[in-house]
Amino acid sequence: MMMNRDKLGLWARIGAILLAVLFVLSFVLFGIGSNVSYNPLDLFRSPQDQQATQTTGSEEQIERSRAELEENPEDPRIIRRLAGLYLQNGQTSEAIKVLEDGRKAVPEDPAIPLVLAGAYDQRAQALTDEKERQAAYAKAGDAYVAATENEESERRDAQAFLGAGLAYEQAGDKAKAIQYWNEYLEIEPEGEQADAVKERISTLLKGEDTTGGAGAGAENTEGR
Repeated sequence: MMMNRDKLGLWARIGAILLAVLFVLSFVLFGIGSNVSYNPLDLFRSPQDQQATQTTGSEEQIERSRAELEENPEDPRIIRRLAGLYLQNGQTSEAIKVLEDGRKAVPEDPAIPLVLAGAYDQRAQALTDEKERQAAYAKAGDAYVAATENEESERRDAQAFLGAGLAYEQAGDKAKAIQYWNEYLEIEPEGEQADAVKERISTLLKGEDTTGGAGAGAENTEGR
């Protein structure tokens, strides 16, 4: 029985992570918009030729978007599009710089910090040093939380809080993970991920001592 519960908890957690990633990805794709081109002739080219063409196409789109951003440094759509192209091209550091600068230029835009969270998550996954990985996940969590400060949609707030909890857990900050998962539960107590989140909170509280947010999380969870 315990094994089945563990498996269910694992799959629920994977589902929550995928949901958060897809949520961020939707903003990245929205930011790229209609500048992504598709050529049917690619079907008849070799994989090597396709890769070379895609790389050239991405570089051209990046250069075009960079030029547009220089002319319109406060346009959030261009910021997101350029960052999305960098991420698509594997240039995570460049994407993060564009998004960090974008947050300063357009602090009221809620989508930029969401894409930034996805960029830090991508960086974290590529790191092998545990401290560096945790630091990147912590920044992802901070970006998720920042997105909620300007977001008017409770639904998107809930998903951002869900992503923040996941990121902070990966960062080793169990207290913040529980704190923001409880923020998610405040908005969506019966949401698709609610049971998985409650189970994860319970597991963290039983497995390790936490402080601050964890204590509050325990009270909120028991009250539900």
